[in-house]
Amino acid sequence: MTVADRRQIKFAQDKDELLKRVGGIGVLTTMPDFMSGIHGFLDNIEADMRAGQPTTVDEGAIDRIIAGFHDPRVQGHRVQYAWYARQQNKEGFQQALDRVAAASAEHGQLWAKMNSAIPTEDASVGRGVVLEASVQGRIFDGLLFGLPTWSASDALAALWKRLSTTYVQALTGTVTAHALDGTVGSSVLSTLEWPELRTSIARGAVDGLVFVVYHSHEDPSGGPAILEPVESFHVRTQKEFEDLPPAPSDQAWRDKQRVIDQEQRAALADIHSREEEIRALDEFVSDLFHRHGRDLRFRETDTPPNTRSNSARESPRSDSPGAA
Repeated sequence: MTVADRRQIKFAQDKDELLKRVGGIGVLTTMPDFMSGIHGFLDNIEADMRAGQPTTVDEGAIDRIIAGFHDPRVQGHRVQYAWYARQQNKEGFQQALDRVAAASAEHGQLWAKMNSAIPTEDASVGRGVVLEASVQGRIFDGLLFGLPTWSASDALAALWKRLSTTYVQALTGTVTAHALDGTVGSSVLSTLEWPELRTSIARGAVDGLVFVVYHSHEDPSGGPAILEPVESFHVRTQKEFEDLPPAPSDQAWRDKQRVIDQEQRAALADIHSREEEIRALDEFVSDLFHRHGRDLRFRETDTPPNTRSNSARESPRSDSPGAA
C-alpha cells in the first residue's frame, strides 16, 4: 500500500467521523448552508491531501460553517458538545440552551502545551466551556483527514484559527488558562488567544485571565505523569502577561512536553468515552420513563462517590493553529 493510499483511507475515515459528529447535533443537519460548507471544506481538504501541499482556501465554506455553529439554535462556541447532544431533544431545550450558553461563557477554559483533558473535565462538571469540547471544537477535534500535519493545508489552519478566535471572542467573566510550566511565546495562547482576551478585558466583557501553572511529576505506581497546579496569576494587562513565568525552551523540556501531550490525549479519549456512556444511559432512562414511567419503582442503594483522576488525559492544538 502506498503513502497516497494510506492517506486516502485516513481521509475517508476522518470524513465519516466528522459527519457522524455533525449528525450528533440534529439541528446542524437541517441547515443547508452549513452542510454545504462542510462538504466544501472537505473538498478543499481532499484537494490539499491529494496535492501533498496547500492549495487554495475556500473561505466561503468556512464562513458557512462558522455561521451554522453560531446560529442561536446551536451556540456551538459557547456550550459543550456532550451536553448539547444529551439535552437537545428534551422539552424546553432552547430556553435551557440560552441559559447554559450564557453561564458557560462566563467560565472559559484555555490551555497551553498540556492538551485539553484537564480543562475539558472541569467544563464537563459544570465549570464553563473549552474549545475542543465545545460543539464547534469537538466536531473537528483530532481530525487531520489524511494530512501529515495541519500545516499541509492552509484551509485546515484557517478553520482552526476561526474556531479559536470566535470561541475566545464569545467569552465573558473570568477566563482560566492551564499551562505546563509557564508561557511559550509561539503558542496559540500567546499569539492568538491572549490578544483577543486583552481586547475583551479593555472593553469590560472579560474580568481577567487566571493563568494556572502546572508542574509534572512521576506517578509512583508507574502511570502517566501527574500534573499538579502549583501557581496561579491574575492577568489583565500586557505587562502582567509578559511577566508570567516562561516555560523552559530546551530540547529536554520539549521531549517531556510531547510525552505529556500524548498521555493527556489518552486521558481525553477516556473522558469522551465516559460522556458517550452517560449519553447512552440518559437516552435509555428517558425512553424507560417515556414507556413505563408510571409503573417504575426504585430501591435504595449505596453509590460510591465519584472521583477525579490525578491527571486528566488528537487535538489539533498541540500542533496546529487550534494549538497552544
